[in-house]
Amino acid sequence: MRMITFTKKKIKRLTVIGLLAAATAAAGIGAIVTSVGTQAMDRILPIYSVERGDKVISLTFDVAWENSNTQELIDILDEYNAKATFFITGDWCDRYPEDVKQFSDAGHEIGNHSDQHPHVKGMNVNDLITDTKAASLKIKNITGKDPQLYRAPYGEYDDSLMTTIEGMGMKVIQWDVETVDIDGNGMVLRFADHAIVILR
Repeated sequence: MRMITFTKKKIKRLTVIGLLAAATAAAGIGAIVTSVGTQAMDRILPIYSVERGDKVISLTFDVAWENSNTQELIDILDEYNAKATFFITGDWCDRYPEDVKQFSDAGHEIGNHSDQHPHVKGMNVNDLITDTKAASLKIKNITGKDPQLYRAPYGEYDDSLMTTIEGMGMKVIQWDVETVDIDGNGMVLRFADHAIVILR
């Protein structure tokens, strides 16, 4: 049997080394906890608006309604030389591919609004990817362009959706002014001194 003996000097040295190792480990653990805590508090947000020096608006429409007013809407926007972004579902592409093409051919941007308009907050990531890719493919098959923008159904989002959609190469766009037109009474759009009422 072999015996190890320590002098007081060696014991002090080992104690100091042990304390330094413990302090280093504690600092590392503290940094991880702080990082996780900070990340939990920093919610990832979509783009609500962009600061500009001139007075302009971005006009967007979530497209999941029927198609009875497509040409009327295009004509009104043309009359005021206005371009809009239409966030279109894959389901709408299936039902009204000619209308999607009309919006695109008129120079309006087509964004992805999901394939089947599910509740996406907390959605399984694989299901979200599958739904989003399906809508993008349908839009590209009609317009020839991959959508660059995404609007979540119902305006729902969480960090998982944000990182997933951005990882797919799209920007998530929210709104900062809502027309509150879902009651069926129409919506009012204002360009300069003119008011445009679009009946739904």
